[in-house]
Amino acid sequence: MKWLLVLLLTTVSVLFLFKGIELWSVINHVDGDGISVSFLGMDINDHVLNESISGYAIGFTVASLIPFLVAANIALRAKIKKNIDPKNV
Repeated sequence: MKWLLVLLLTTVSVLFLFKGIELWSVINHVDGDGISVSFLGMDINDHVLNESISGYAIGFTVASLIPFLVAANIALRAKIKKNIDPKNV
């Protein structure tokens, strides 16, 4: 069950990172009306101006770190507990 949670958190982290990278790449290709930002089919904002896209890109990029760190914490704790021998403690 722990590894399923690690896989789910890692997947969410990768999705956040890809969205951040996508927003970083479209900053120079936006017309004057702005763009719509959506994530996993949900609209975040319908009208984001060119000046505000970098804020959303930073937000998605930083948000990708949180589930990754939680997944790494769960995985490392499981590995550390497995390596501890109760007879020697």
